Amino acid sequence: MVILDKLKSTIKGDLEVIDSEPDLLVIKIKNKKLIKKLAWQIKEEFDILYSLAVVDYSPDFELNYIFSNYKNAEILILKVNITEKDFAIDSITDIFNSANWEEREAYDLFGIKFNGHPDLRRILLPEDWPGHPLRKDFKVDDEIRNWTGLDLKF
Repeated sequence: MVILDKLKSTIKGDLEVIDSEPDLLVIKIKNKKLIKKLAWQIKEEFDILYSLAVVDYSPDFELNYIFSNYKNAEILILKVNITEKDFAIDSITDIFNSANWEEREAYDLFGIKFNGHPDLRRILLPEDWPGHPLRKDFKVDDEIRNWTGLDLKF
């Protein structure tokens, strides 16, 4: 894919190619501060942020930004690690509108902060929900049982 050369020239040694096929490119960046710069370049080639998936490797987390180019039927997956010590990354909502809800979902379910997000608040759970339920360290305790009113057995 043409985008690979552009990204490599932008960030030099901070990019690792995980998989490269004619219609799929999977890359990992080592420096999360480059996400905004890369998103602008990706926008030139890809139409939409198709999805944002979070993987909990406790204590580290991996964000998988999945971009799609409908015209050429290409997929780009951009992987970025974040740690609990610095649990924030720049928002790309100003570049890809679809990032709005994707980032809010990651915030709601994992607690990841997106710097510069225009409306970072819970999207699935009520504002007073305690914790972030998709994290491996999330415990269903009496507080959750009382909050839901259900006799949850986990």
